[in-house]
Amino acid sequence: MKFDEVSIPIIKELNQFESELKNIAAKLDDTTAQDIFTYFFSIPGKRLRPTLTFLSAGAINNQLTPSITHNLIQLAIGIELIHSASLIHDDIIDGDLLRRGQKTLNKTFGNKIAVLAGDALYSRAFTTFSDTLPREFAQVMGRVTESMSMAEILNINNPSPDRETYFKIILGKTAAFMSACCSLGGSIVGANEEESNMLSKYGENLGMAYQILDDYIDEDNTAMKNVTIEEGFQFAYAAKSSIENLKDSAYKKSLIMLVDYVLNFYSPNVENPL
Repeated sequence: MKFDEVSIPIIKELNQFESELKNIAAKLDDTTAQDIFTYFFSIPGKRLRPTLTFLSAGAINNQLTPSITHNLIQLAIGIELIHSASLIHDDIIDGDLLRRGQKTLNKTFGNKIAVLAGDALYSRAFTTFSDTLPREFAQVMGRVTESMSMAEILNINNPSPDRETYFKIILGKTAAFMSACCSLGGSIVGANEEESNMLSKYGENLGMAYQILDDYIDEDNTAMKNVTIEEGFQFAYAAKSSIENLKDSAYKKSLIMLVDYVLNFYSPNVENPL
């Protein structure tokens, strides 16, 4: 299965998203002497988090007004900017020199500029939320950003964590973010509390499965000490179960396909595809 198959129902939204993201990078670079942001976004990833946001929205309501569509795109933009900022800072912390086959910002422009670039993306993300979206959306993503930062601190302070700490780390770094992508995607198009909770649990379980399987691909000793690969599969199956009661649609089908994609990419020594 190819990732492109998952995103078929949301091609239009993803194209709008990419165009907007390029515009943001260009505007930010207008204030610098170097194309820092254009460079960073020149090799995109799979856009997993915007994909989750768009699919979750479609699973609830695919008949959107232009105004709601605009807000949905802005939500995905804010989410991706936060994710991108976290990647830039992670590369600095870990001393990574390559990302997606390209030199990292810290390798190309130095740590000082990379830190500030990450800060600028965080700032632009929350400006996007405050300018366009309901206040509670910014509050949710503020808590997610705090959770990611605290999980990173916990990880650094516990180089060989026990099982409980390992689960706290992956929940804070990965699963809570994916959960927010799904629940906010549903909420912005009118999901009720039950639907929002289903999407939230789907994202959380998918995030747990994804991180465990990714750690196993990397042959991470911490993961292999604390959790079995079968437990990673169980989180994936729980993600599917979480949205059983959503109405059938192409969007729901793609959310299920996304879980299968994550399961299928588990193979030791395979590069992280997301």
